[in-house]
Amino acid sequence: MSVKKYIVLVGAGYWGSKIFEKLLKLKQNVIIFDKDINIHKNLKNKINSNTIIVNNLNKINNFDFDSVVISSPAQFHFEHIKFFMKLNKNIFVEKPLCINFNHIKYIKKKLINYKKTFMVGHIMHHHNAFKKILYLKRKNFFGKILYIYSSRLSFGKLRKHENILSSFAPHDLSMILSIMKSKPTITNCSGSKILSKKVYDNSIINMKFKNKINSHIFVNWLSPFKEQKFVIVGNKNMLVFDDTQDWNNKLMFIKKPLFYQNKSYVLNSKKISYIKINKNDALLDEIKYFLSCSKYKKKPISNIDESFQIYGLLDQAIKKLKINEKK
Repeated sequence: MSVKKYIVLVGAGYWGSKIFEKLLKLKQNVIIFDKDINIHKNLKNKINSNTIIVNNLNKINNFDFDSVVISSPAQFHFEHIKFFMKLNKNIFVEKPLCINFNHIKYIKKKLINYKKTFMVGHIMHHHNAFKKILYLKRKNFFGKILYIYSSRLSFGKLRKHENILSSFAPHDLSMILSIMKSKPTITNCSGSKILSKKVYDNSIINMKFKNKINSHIFVNWLSPFKEQKFVIVGNKNMLVFDDTQDWNNKLMFIKKPLFYQNKSYVLNSKKISYIKINKNDALLDEIKYFLSCSKYKKKPISNIDESFQIYGLLDQAIKKLKINEKK
């Protein structure tokens, strides 16, 4: 008789519960670790005979598993990563990887000889709209990129232990780095602590790439409206990826957005078109991808090297943010 193989889910709160639903859809046997009794109650209607809930992490050693998805609160990520690395498991960690960049340095060093899969949850790599953008970039759709920026705004969720940069900005940095294929310099970062003296509630990061292309990211979790826009301004085409729109309107572009007239540039706003893309469930595809990387021992796109670059830039931005706060 074969032993039942499980996958461990650490943390089944707001986002963890969504991951749990995807794991069930993929017919996975799941062990959920969460200390919150209320979460146990909320999961009662979702669990099946292939799901086990535990409130003590050491109890999972009684079961056979190769992989773990860490979706606990960010302040516990480092502790949980170390725990499962000692067990030599395939590890998927939701963003932010860790709040403290020194912890990420430690993890990167420990991963040098680590033979299992280590993946970070930068979900936009698996979104069909962003996949299309990367395809268009390879086909020189944008021409010379003049500017690239993003805005990620919503009303909550508020965090006590991680600031807005750690919570929202990894997605946008991941996309910008994937497009530009180089590391920028953080030229400035500003933000506001509105609800408490410990956590930034909004922030704007300004960056410059070696080829003199500027970029910025604006994040805010105290916005009365939701906005998720990623904009690429090129001399051939200008594109807006608006993830709040339905699938037919997510990718809008303006052909030849700039033309030269009377010795100056003029904006062309008349040629607005939309790019068709196939709808997909990015989270489901991300989990599938992790399982595939684990099975076939492939290095994931959102690996420790990409993450080290992203969170290194965030660390620089936060330092500049604190310097500006003292002025």
